[in-house]
Amino acid sequence: MADDLNDRVFAALREDPETTTLDTKLFDEASLILPSYLGPPTNAALWQKRLLLMRHLSADLTDARRTNHEPIVTLLIKLFDGWTWTQVSEFGTSSIPYKDGLAVGDGMTSFNRLMLCLLGKATTKASNAEQAAGMLETMQAVVRLWLTTEDTGVAGQAGELLYDLLKIDGRGDGGQGLVWKRIFGDRDVYYVFFESCSLGLEAAGLSKSRKTIAQARLLEWVPKVARLNWSEVSRSHHRDVEERFQSGGGGLLDFVALKMVDFKEDVLMHRCLIDFCSALLVATREMDTHTMAQHDSFGLQYLIMHGLHARTAAIFLQVQAVDPIDTMFLYGPAANYLSTYASEYPKHYLAGQMPKQVNERLLHTLDLTPGRWVYSDSPKHDLHLLASVPRQSLLPYNQCPVALLPSKTTNADVLNTLATIFHGPEPLALAFPASETRPTQSSEQYADECAAARALYFNYLAANPLFFSNLIKHSDTIALKDLALAAINCITAIITANWSPTPATSSPGEGEASTPLYSLPTSTIPTPASGHLAILSPPALEYVLPYLLSPPKVFSNLVGGGRGDAESAAYQVAAAKFDALRVFEARLRGQVERCPDEGFEDIVGTVGRRLAQGVMGPKGGQVGGSVAAMEM
Repeated sequence: MADDLNDRVFAALREDPETTTLDTKLFDEASLILPSYLGPPTNAALWQKRLLLMRHLSADLTDARRTNHEPIVTLLIKLFDGWTWTQVSEFGTSSIPYKDGLAVGDGMTSFNRLMLCLLGKATTKASNAEQAAGMLETMQAVVRLWLTTEDTGVAGQAGELLYDLLKIDGRGDGGQGLVWKRIFGDRDVYYVFFESCSLGLEAAGLSKSRKTIAQARLLEWVPKVARLNWSEVSRSHHRDVEERFQSGGGGLLDFVALKMVDFKEDVLMHRCLIDFCSALLVATREMDTHTMAQHDSFGLQYLIMHGLHARTAAIFLQVQAVDPIDTMFLYGPAANYLSTYASEYPKHYLAGQMPKQVNERLLHTLDLTPGRWVYSDSPKHDLHLLASVPRQSLLPYNQCPVALLPSKTTNADVLNTLATIFHGPEPLALAFPASETRPTQSSEQYADECAAARALYFNYLAANPLFFSNLIKHSDTIALKDLALAAINCITAIITANWSPTPATSSPGEGEASTPLYSLPTSTIPTPASGHLAILSPPALEYVLPYLLSPPKVFSNLVGGGRGDAESAAYQVAAAKFDALRVFEARLRGQVERCPDEGFEDIVGTVGRRLAQGVMGPKGGQVGGSVAAMEM
């Protein structure tokens, strides 16, 4: 069968392209079968067949009479799969027309894909990348293709190729930095970045819209490259080029961040610029600035120094009048930027005035009526920021935006936000050997976050004594699947909470009273030290454990037997409930091992028997419940 398929491909190539068109189905079938059949080099006969076919396919690409080369290119790419850079070079005998195949234009997409595929073989070894860097016109063509092509797939492939070449050529990976020298040190290649993305000077064939697309691609690429080598991206390389495009001689980073985007007139590009700032914060988080401030980075320093940090924060904080249209597009990205800043640089965030300003803004935006919480669009950007800031910044509780979040007339975003806050920080990861980079948070900060999560939970519970009653009602309302799953997620987050009775800032032997910021409410509710014990304490005990032990609600009274989406929702809720019970049982077993003979053994046995019955329980679940509201 494979031999016959191979023969039919040869026959198709011999047909006159002016009178016949390629059978795309034939080439699709060949792409699936022939690459694996025309085996590895160890099988000489089949390998020669493979090489012969590939040479005929390559020769056909030069036939100008053929209007559609896509099927041939796709088959060639499949046949090149698994090849090394050396094999590609030997196959082409140094005559592969990379520059011509990387040209931008109509009908060039398939050729672009093939050339990028072949160049991608050079990204596996530094020595191969150095050979690719030696091809000046090819590297220049790759950069130009990446920034100016209208095909997003080709653009993504070209941008990834450049990044991979730079990464493998890093000096720490055995490379000599020749790719870096080619892209940043060669004036002709470096010029393409500025020419293709500058709105001030015309580039042949590029409209303003095409240039903004090129700008967006460069904005996405620069933070990743800055993570590889901050110095190369930030320093000046060719002052005459940089001054011509008004970057002030500050290098590619200055051009991209400060000069390239017309953020006052183009709100969409302003949005891309804010996303760039967020990506830069993440990419440079672990870069030690070698200063006294151990909680910043090159990226954060740069954004603060050049005013981008303050300008972006001001969009969210609304410290001055902002055009409503601009707010519609920029408020979410600005909130996401602050979320990234607060979560990636918590010490820096806590050290300034930003916590006070953010809390004041959240106290305003989250002060909604019950009807707006349920029926209006959720303030998801504000909630995301609330869940991202250090929990310490939300205390004391009498000035806390968390107090505004409702548990009765609510939505899934609110409950998921409460789950994140009450759960506490994720456990510190242990690495062996210890990493030389700075951790995201210190052990002291981790303990403070654990104590803050516990304080926020008990203060919220004291102010909302029906919190668990509301959660169970939401969990049983399968008709609102997202809300039900969010309620169960909140229960699970409390069960698995990472709490600490006292923060690291308290002195040894001192109790909770010595740290008023983390003080617990003066109500009569118990305040155990862990989440699973909080579930076994009032007011949670009355609601949560009976709910988790009960069989799940299912549909049987809908038209058609309830076997469609509703049944799927019922099972998803039941599975989430079962998982919550399972983690609760695991925590209780750990409690029994640490503190035997405290009466938890009977509860563990009861929970274990329910788990043995499976997700849907002994009889497939209970019929009816809150889902009856969906009857027609």
